[in-house]
This record gives sequence, C-alpha cells and structure tokens, in this order.
Amino acid sequence: MKSMTEKERGKWGVLYMMSFAMFIMTIDMTMMNVSISALVRDLNTTVSGIQLAIALYTLVMAAFMIVGAKMADIWGTKKVFVVGLAIYTIGTTMATFAPNLLILLMGWSIFEGIGGAMMMPVTVTYITKDYTGKDRIFAFGVWGAIAGAAAAFGPIIGGVFTTYLTWRLGFGMEAIIAIGMFAKMGILKDYQPTHKIKLDILGALLVGVGLFLITLSVLLIDPFGDAPVIGVLSLGILVIAGFVYHEKNVVRKGLDPLVNLKLFKSKTFVVGNLVSIFFQITLAGLMFTLPVFLQNVANYNAMSTGLSLVPLSIMMFIFSIYGQKLLKYMTAKRVIQLGIVFAFVGLFLLFIVFSPTTTGWDLIWGLAFYGTGLGLIFSQITNLAMAGASPEEEAEASGVFNSQKQLGMSLGTAFIGAVLVLGMINNIARGIYESNYFPGYSKEEIKQKVIDWIVHMKQGQIVIPPDYMQHVNQIVQWALGNAMRSAMIFLMISLAIGAIFSIWLPNNPEKS
Repeated sequence: MKSMTEKERGKWGVLYMMSFAMFIMTIDMTMMNVSISALVRDLNTTVSGIQLAIALYTLVMAAFMIVGAKMADIWGTKKVFVVGLAIYTIGTTMATFAPNLLILLMGWSIFEGIGGAMMMPVTVTYITKDYTGKDRIFAFGVWGAIAGAAAAFGPIIGGVFTTYLTWRLGFGMEAIIAIGMFAKMGILKDYQPTHKIKLDILGALLVGVGLFLITLSVLLIDPFGDAPVIGVLSLGILVIAGFVYHEKNVVRKGLDPLVNLKLFKSKTFVVGNLVSIFFQITLAGLMFTLPVFLQNVANYNAMSTGLSLVPLSIMMFIFSIYGQKLLKYMTAKRVIQLGIVFAFVGLFLLFIVFSPTTTGWDLIWGLAFYGTGLGLIFSQITNLAMAGASPEEEAEASGVFNSQKQLGMSLGTAFIGAVLVLGMINNIARGIYESNYFPGYSKEEIKQKVIDWIVHMKQGQIVIPPDYMQHVNQIVQWALGNAMRSAMIFLMISLAIGAIFSIWLPNNPEKS
C-alpha cells in the first residue's frame, strides 16, 4: 500500500484517521445500550444474553489491550492498525447481519474486541509520533473529544436507528466508516521497530488473564448476586503479581519484556493514569444513570434521552479542542484541575435538581458545566500522561493507558449501578413505610420485602395489581430521584479523589 507524500497526507490526515477509529470503537460501547429490547426481540434471545455480549466485548478488549499495543513493537504500527481494523470490520459486519445471539457474540464481542484492542493503543502511538508541541496537545484534545462525544452521542444515534429504522444500522455505519478508512490507509506512515523483538508469550498470557479476571470481577458486582467478586478479583491481582515477577525475570535475563516496568517509575505517567481513571468512572457512571432516570421518571424514549445529553456532548467537544488555548495562561496541570472544578460543579448542579418532576431541560446547566470540565481534562490528560513515557516505551504506555480507561468505564458502570439499586431499595422501603400502606410491618421487614420484589421483578416473575399501580409508580419515581442524588454524591467523591491525585501532577512533565 503506497504511502502518500507529506503534501498529499495533509497536516491533520493522521488525526482524522485516529479520530475515526476512536469514534467507531467508543460509540460501540454506548450505542446499543438503548437498543437492548430491540436486540432481544429480533434475535429471539434474552436481556441477559445481550448483557453478556456487552460485557464480553469489554472483557476481550481488556484482555488483549496490552498485547495489542506491544504488537506495534513487533510488526510496526501500520500493520497492527490495518490488521486490527480488518478484524474489527469483519466483526461489525457479522454483527450487522447477525441472525442469532451466537453470531452477534462472535462478531461484536470477539472480533470487534480483538480488533479494537489492536487499534486503540496504536491511535495514541500515532498521535505521539506524528505530532509535537502544541500540535500534539491539539491532536490529543480532538482525539479525546471524539471519544467523549461518541460516548455521549451513542444513545442518540442508537435511539434514532432503533426507533425509526433498525439497530443493525449502528453496526452497519461502523462497517462503512471502516471501509472508508481502508481507502485512505496511505495517509499512515509505517513506524517499524528499531530492533527485532520477540513476543513474551507467557507475559502476554499472564497479563491477559489477569486483566480479564479483574475486569470480570467488576462486571460481576451485583447487590443481589452471589457471584464470587472478591475471589475473582483476588485471583486477578495474584495473576498480575505473577506477571510483574515474570517481567522482572525477563529483564534480568536480557530478554524483551512485554511491558518495561521502568515505565511505572515515571510520576507523570502513573499520576496521569490515576487522574484519568477516576474521571472515566464519573463519565461511565453518568452515562449509565441518566438514561435510566430519564426513561423511567420522565418517560423519555431513546431519542429524547439521547437529545437530553447534547449539552454535555457539545461542551465536551468544544473544550477538548480549545482547552489548549488556556496553556497561554496556565500549565497543563492547572487546566486539568480547572476541569475537575467545572465537572464537580456540574455534578453538584445535577445533584440538586433530581426529583420526580425533573426533565431533560432541568439538566442543561449541570451537563454543560460537567461537559466543560471533562473537555478541559480531555484536552490535556493523554498528552500529559504519555509525556512520562520515553519513545521506546510509547507502545506499552499507550496499552496501559487505554487498559486503564476500559477499567475505569467498567468500574463506573458497575459501582454506580450498585449505588443506584441500593439507593432504590432504601428509598422504596422508606416510601412504603411512611405511606402506611402496610401497617404493622417494621422498616427492615419492608426493606426485605422490597429486595424480594426487585429480585422477582428482574426475573420477570412479578405482577403488580392494578389498584396499587399508581401508588407504586409514585413511590418508585420518588425513590429513583433520591437514588440519583446518592449516585451524584458517589460520582463527586470519585472526582474529588482524582482531584487529590492531580496535586502530584508535574508542572513541567518534560522534566518528570
């Protein structure tokens, strides 16, 4: 495949390609969340089956991310990107025409997961290698903006396709974009490894299994479940510890490690990743809870729910791109901290408006402030974190950075889901107790009845008598409003932890 000249390529050609890649990979995670019912109906499956497909996609991405990044040091960046895109295109095409759950699992969860794990780290590597100085800051701002906007616009696009056409067009759109990217593949330079590297197969196996287990433990979190979350998490941590021990032995023998552990001696890289994971938790948590609230309390459909998120998307996109302008007046560290303040104010504004009468219009200011803050963080965090890696460490650094992002998204969804359910239980129990519908029962007895009710509701085994329907709906809507306030407190605490870690971000990453 012939490469283009510098003039033919254009200054931002590589950025366009990497942004399109991030768009299709990120939108995949949110677009189908509003289409679960349609998927269940069309594929003649269950909600649990579709949730399995979503979870498996995340697990495969997590397991292969670092190995996918390392392949750039073995095959070269372009070959890894092309192969990853090819695998991803096969997967999304299979998902487009899937006649049943098995084909959907193979296409969406397996093929797209592996292809995405190969492409995502390379997007960071390409931006790091192709741009320097202010251009690199701008490029990472756009890259982050596209990822954030895709996450926020995913429900809108999924809602439009599902409501008016078919959910299959979501996967079809990704396939069409991927084919268009193949037509422009000559834009990409081919950065070949400086010396021959042999893949550390045992290290790849250990880190893949370890990350798989840790992510799985997060996805297993369920207030009503009896899944061995602690056991799976402990086993995952143990495997990762074995991976670290193995990598040290590899270095002592003079061989090529899968991940150079010296990377974690960089304060810039480590702290940058810690700040990133906590704001990823808040983004995932907010993107999970808002559709639940709007569809169950405001009775919005998928389309209206997606449109309610537009203020967040627009502000995030604008400030991800133009956040670099603030570098004339403050350091990257201060821009990130300013972003955290804006995001915190946004979450607080959301906290004070949630009630049974809240609509999408009431969320505008909170979402706008939160989107502004996230945009400012996105504009700097990737470039700052990657500044802590040497040129020889860029591939594995991008793998670690993107693994952390996947884990943060999983943590946000899982934890906020648990907070929301527990908040619902406590508030429904309180509402029933104070209503005096069931005199003679203690608050704890009512709480246990509510737990049993929700378990049976999840299993589709409960029927509410018509005479009680209005009262039940009123209590549930009131309870969900209060539970959302609890969720916002959890997200504000997560953001505050990120703010604390940001104290240790260097003012001048080039010297850290």
